[in-house]
Amino acid sequence: MLKNSKKIRIISIVVAIVLAIVVAVVSNINDSNSSLTYGEVITFLQEGEVKKIESIQDSHTFYIYLTEDNNEKKSSDDKYSVVVPNIDEFTTFVADEIKGGNKVEFKVVESNDVVTAIISLIGSLIPIIFLFYYMNKMMNGNGSKFKPIMSNVKFSHVAGIDEEKKQVEEIVEFLKNPEKYRRIGAKIPKGVLLSGEPGTGKTLLAKAIAGEAGVPFFQVNGSSFEEKFVGVGASRVRKLFNEAKRVAPSIIFIDELDSVAQHRYGAKANYSEQTLNQLLSEMDGFETSDNVIVIAATNHVEVLDSAIRRPGRFDRTVFIPSPDVIAREEILKVHCLDKNFDTSVSLKEIAKKTVGFSGADLENILNEAAIYAVNNGRNAISQEDINEAIARTIAGLRKKNSAITEKDRKLTAVHEAGHAVVSAKVRPNVKNFEISIIPRGNAGGYNFFDESDSMYSQKKTLQDKIKVLYGGRIAEEIILKDISTGAANDCEKASEIAHNMIVKFAMSKNLLTKIRGEEDYNKRLEENFISEAEGICRDCYDKTKLIVTAHQAIILKLADLLLEKEYLTQEEIEEFFKVNGIF
Repeated sequence: MLKNSKKIRIISIVVAIVLAIVVAVVSNINDSNSSLTYGEVITFLQEGEVKKIESIQDSHTFYIYLTEDNNEKKSSDDKYSVVVPNIDEFTTFVADEIKGGNKVEFKVVESNDVVTAIISLIGSLIPIIFLFYYMNKMMNGNGSKFKPIMSNVKFSHVAGIDEEKKQVEEIVEFLKNPEKYRRIGAKIPKGVLLSGEPGTGKTLLAKAIAGEAGVPFFQVNGSSFEEKFVGVGASRVRKLFNEAKRVAPSIIFIDELDSVAQHRYGAKANYSEQTLNQLLSEMDGFETSDNVIVIAATNHVEVLDSAIRRPGRFDRTVFIPSPDVIAREEILKVHCLDKNFDTSVSLKEIAKKTVGFSGADLENILNEAAIYAVNNGRNAISQEDINEAIARTIAGLRKKNSAITEKDRKLTAVHEAGHAVVSAKVRPNVKNFEISIIPRGNAGGYNFFDESDSMYSQKKTLQDKIKVLYGGRIAEEIILKDISTGAANDCEKASEIAHNMIVKFAMSKNLLTKIRGEEDYNKRLEENFISEAEGICRDCYDKTKLIVTAHQAIILKLADLLLEKEYLTQEEIEEFFKVNGIF
């Protein structure tokens, strides 16, 4: 038995074929009769070569009879058809010609003409047919169906999130052996919500669950449900769940869930709410006995409608964190299996240098390193290739032909030396992996620090970070007696850290209890926050200025070394500071 969607498509095809035949027939009929263009008719009227005009009632079609003297245009019955764009405009023109002495007979006749009737019918049906066809395509996803895939991803391909994998292993076991849980009345979660930053492995983990369970896997993006036509999204949701139930046991994976499941009754259009309502209804309408598990991923849990996260829908939320140094090394081990490395490469060192990098970032770095190695004629990836790939990710491509002046090189060297020396003084335990004054992307140079992988940031740690950011600007001010635009990004970051310290982390001296009862509380609160953030920045700036002033000679010496070598490794930086008594 054909499904409704198939029936609709067959009907559409039949209608299209019939329409094509009718159009062909009409075209042949029209070709058998002579016709004139609108421009020709106007010319013949002006030259007095039209003796009679018949207006077909309720139609844009007119019949034109030419005079006997016109030998250029002559049909067997002395009758021509013309379709005019504007009836009122044409009849007014004819009336003016008649008033001007042109002997033209003009009358309106009823249409018994088959061709005219067919043309009129087609003119009214074509918009309806096209609208029907287009709506049919939209309702059925442009003719595409939700097709399941068999995932070949396993848990062994997912590294660095061992605890998170354990939280979903029972789903695999349920899909393999559901009776084991049902015997004692246990219900597996209907839905699992994976949250975390982009690139942390949410989609990969969902595929691994399907791969381990060996069940069909439906992968869709939340935005694919949405269309401008009301009801289309809801229809697609119904179709997706029906398909999943048909091939159960199966897994539905909805990526970017927030694009379809944001808070209702807000600024979003009604059709989005209808799609969400249908999704909620479908998750209520199936039981775990259907052997369908819904997995969804989002970067923004906070915007999801509360109804979607209640027990019975998405029962469990699994947070996928950004990988720490141990997790990064494990992820690198997975991604390096198909690559050749020389003996200089240490995955542990790469993991230390990639603080804040996601799993996707790490995979990209190894791929960039491989490309760089091939372009330089090497058969194996070296540590140099890895360092270049990391630098490209952080600062952009190296500008080999940059027209930088010697004055700008000196300014960049002093600026980067200022960052490095201040960091060595206020946080000696933080490694400086490299310093470069080679232009990359929008940066004239950079320092690459080993920022902490700690779960929490203490107040002093944040203040020290602000001091390091100010180090370059203050070095310019004290040593070069001027400041440049090169510190704009540093100042912006410093202000952001200070603002977060007050607003997000409550590292405030004044809890503002004494103004809580005032009417302009919010305004005063904001002013106080700004004032305290400015105070943090000013205090850090003044303390950094003392450090730079006391170590001008070392900053200049490091700047000269950078001008000579342009790039310093971690070992060279540490040796410089030891020789110069910094630590």
